[in-house]
Amino acid sequence: MDAGLSPTASGANRSRAARRAAAQRSECAATAALNVLGQKWVMRIIRVLGDRTQRFCELQDALGGANSATLSQRLKMLEDEGLIERRAISAVPPWVEYSLTTKGADLRGAIAGIDRWADRWASTQ
Repeated sequence: MDAGLSPTASGANRSRAARRAAAQRSECAATAALNVLGQKWVMRIIRVLGDRTQRFCELQDALGGANSATLSQRLKMLEDEGLIERRAISAVPPWVEYSLTTKGADLRGAIAGIDRWADRWASTQ
């Protein structure tokens, strides 16, 4: 018997339904991540916040043209996803700062990999 086709190597000891469910869970995780990353401004927000903690207006300027309402919506979504941290500073006047969480910094590394891939292959088209 070929080593690559042994029951343990091919997962034949699991039912077809179990293999299908495992594949769907894996696909759902990737799809959920891409649904977040595919929204306008998200990858740029992650990149910019990776440089340093920023206030809302600083972030908006760094993005160069993000609508305030859209930026607020994306920041809230990224906070809900656990990718950024929002910290209210109770000074006079009060302000809010945004920074990447550990999870967000890890995503920034993945985005850097995508950027390297795009830089390598974009010139070949």
